[in-house]
Amino acid sequence: MAKVIRNRWVYRPDNKWTRYLPRRNDAVKEFDYERSGASLRHYTEEIPEEQRPKQASKLWMAWLYRDLAGEPKWTKKHVENLFGADFKVGRMEVFRNTELMNEELWKVKHLIELRPIEFKNGIEPTEEDVFSTSLSPNGQCEVIQGGHVASEGDLKLADGKQWTRKELGRDLNKKYHLYQNVFEKNVHTPNNITVLK
Repeated sequence: MAKVIRNRWVYRPDNKWTRYLPRRNDAVKEFDYERSGASLRHYTEEIPEEQRPKQASKLWMAWLYRDLAGEPKWTKKHVENLFGADFKVGRMEVFRNTELMNEELWKVKHLIELRPIEFKNGIEPTEEDVFSTSLSPNGQCEVIQGGHVASEGDLKLADGKQWTRKELGRDLNKKYHLYQNVFEKNVHTPNNITVLK
């Protein structure tokens, strides 16, 4: 007996007969700013000349002001590229004011607070002034004249006992879990520097 040919849509992937055509993918996709006319380049054309700043800031100060819960994976990827894999809400980061960096910041503009960095008295820090520079949350950057950076030799005592990394971690965990807000004053030290007992 011969096979009856019926008039219907048939889709045949991998040599398997399927009665219906495959469904189209209606999932939410990443927003294309350039194609939609919503990129930073399109927005800057709408700003009147009298509202533009006379001299653009060289640096931006930015921080996340809310958690990424409910954000799509591509937004989380943009935040990770900008702020690093260990990003935290409220931690301040400094970015250069370049066209490429501004395009990346534009994609996460709904998650960040962005302010220009202004140098007090017009003094910009050099490489030697990095550790004697104070940056306030309002964007004011000040170079502290005569600032001294302690070396590893200054921090070590000749006869004092040094904390090991394990001892320091155990002590900080104990204080944290006992809800004591007493911590060592300098917790942002490099790995090769230990805190004295």
